[in-house]
Amino acid sequence: MRRIRRPPCGGFTLLEVLVAVTIFALLGMAAYSGLDAVLKARARLDDENHQWRAVALFWTRLGRDLSAYVERPARLRGSAPQAAFLGEPMAVGEYAAQLELTRLGAADAGETPPERVAYRLREGKVEWLRWPALDSAPRATPDVAVLLERVAALEFSYRDSAGLWNARWPVSANQGHPTAVKVILQLETGEVLSRWYAY
Repeated sequence: MRRIRRPPCGGFTLLEVLVAVTIFALLGMAAYSGLDAVLKARARLDDENHQWRAVALFWTRLGRDLSAYVERPARLRGSAPQAAFLGEPMAVGEYAAQLELTRLGAADAGETPPERVAYRLREGKVEWLRWPALDSAPRATPDVAVLLERVAALEFSYRDSAGLWNARWPVSANQGHPTAVKVILQLETGEVLSRWYAY
């Protein structure tokens, strides 16, 4: 009687399985690296967008405060009367500022009295200060809000009626507000931005 040969059972050898696993592992690593690069790029773009939105809001707030300026001296923390508009090259002191002025109260808050606001650069952050009242008690402290981070430099210049730019204001007694304010903002990433605000 003649025997019928059956073909050998199909399957993968150990070597073929190892090659397939290696190929899948390499493909997985490549896919993960690509996804990781995409996620990092997206996070970087989101961070940059957030920074530029903060810059835009800073310019807007500063413009509103300058345009709402009112000639009203202030007596803060029980000190002698301070000019309605003050500018210093650097903020030295716990509540000192580079730019300080009296402005009308918020328009959306109805009939509100004038308020004292200020701007300064401290530890790489642009801060906005607002005092509770123009004539405040000796221990009164302002509210402090961070408007912008990762800032390398913030400079204010003030133009007088003769057209000269000054690093501080007032230059002499009995001066109200400057005819223009120039602001130079340098970010830690290297960008240098400037704005002029004219009265």
